[in-house]
Amino acid sequence: MPAIDWQPWQTAAFLDAQRRRRPVLLLLDTGWSPASARAHETVFARPDVVAAIADTVVPVRVDADRRPDIADRYGLGHWPSLLVLTPEGHTLTGGSHLDDGLAARLREAARAFAARDGQWILPSATAEPAADFADDDTALDAIAAALSATRDPSTGACGQAGVPSAAAALFALAHATAMADPAWASMAADTIDALDGASPDWRADGVVALVPSVDDRPAVARLDDQAEWAGVLARAVSLEPLPEWVARLDRLVDGLRRAFRRPDGHWRPWTGTPRLVLVDSSARACRALLAAAVALDRPELAREAIDALELLAPVAYARGSGVAHVLDEGQARGPMLLDDAMMLAHALLDAAAWRDDHVYPDLAEELLRTTLARLQGASGAIEDRVASLAGAGRVGRLADPVYPLAGNAAAARLLTRLFPDDAGQQAEARRILRAVSSEAAGAGPFGAPVGLAWHALGPAGAVTAAW
Repeated sequence: MPAIDWQPWQTAAFLDAQRRRRPVLLLLDTGWSPASARAHETVFARPDVVAAIADTVVPVRVDADRRPDIADRYGLGHWPSLLVLTPEGHTLTGGSHLDDGLAARLREAARAFAARDGQWILPSATAEPAADFADDDTALDAIAAALSATRDPSTGACGQAGVPSAAAALFALAHATAMADPAWASMAADTIDALDGASPDWRADGVVALVPSVDDRPAVARLDDQAEWAGVLARAVSLEPLPEWVARLDRLVDGLRRAFRRPDGHWRPWTGTPRLVLVDSSARACRALLAAAVALDRPELAREAIDALELLAPVAYARGSGVAHVLDEGQARGPMLLDDAMMLAHALLDAAAWRDDHVYPDLAEELLRTTLARLQGASGAIEDRVASLAGAGRVGRLADPVYPLAGNAAAARLLTRLFPDDAGQQAEARRILRAVSSEAAGAGPFGAPVGLAWHALGPAGAVTAAW
């Protein structure tokens, strides 16, 4: 009698399900569970169950002990857990009580999936943003106009309250590249140049401090700001290696490595912090070094970034919920936040260009799948909650859901990077962006990442998707 051809959890299984327009049958079990052993001896040995699986689904089997991330995402509180998923990883149905009626239930689930032509819209329990823009160009134009309106008449820089925005500078570079528009090139240059006067520490030691001083306390230098500006200069230098920009990038990279890199290889979230590590900030720092390695032709920076990722990724990801938000003395704490998963995934893809290792892209794709399965709503927008540090360095989650513009934009760009030739994934990226573009158009410089993601789907995509 033929046996079930269980596949491992891997991209190929889900691509096979998409190609054959079938749901995925996910079995989560363990080697120590008596119920799992009985299921294989009895239910999965039945000819009608073997036939139903062969006829209707793509079967995937996961050891819950070896893949706690998948078990945490899909487990039903008992092993074995059996679920029917869409090829995109959304749950259609499932259960942990396996009996003689399994074959009939599988065929019914497959018929329901086929009746919807493989499309399955999930209900949302929360209010979601409306998709107000009908096409890419309208959304992009609205965001560009909003950013242009933030330009300081005296400096020419885009930003807020006199502080230039790294995200706006990056969008301006992309917009100038895609549109061959010298006005936007000038806006990008003015925003980059305005950094000189915005940070009290910048000229002295190469450290960007954009949080102003209060009373007698000095201005605060954050890893996020340092990494973002280093990334912007790296992209600018790659497009146009002006000597003054190359010199600035050198100083930013020096400040990044000297002030924020810890002796153990991790990154401080702000200067003077010996203990905590924030996953999203650290991933941004690694991305900045990888971009600078290309712009400055300094491969040692890439090696340093990869060494840092090799420390960061296993600890952050081992928590079993996709990725943690905080590492504290080598321990992962706090739930996954959208920016953590997206920034780490982008950093892994950046690093993959320097290493012939399929593990990095595979993990980046898994982080994306986990994020969409856990957090995406019916409109396409990805929901998150605001992180708050709560007592003893632990991370809490505020109750009200939000749809972070930067996180949604990063997810859309990740889809374009992972699946550049897949029309369905490109459509999914557009659906995410349309759901948040109305808010982005009213958010000033904070909407810039959404505009950048729109460019990643357009003619400049080959250049800007990885930004």
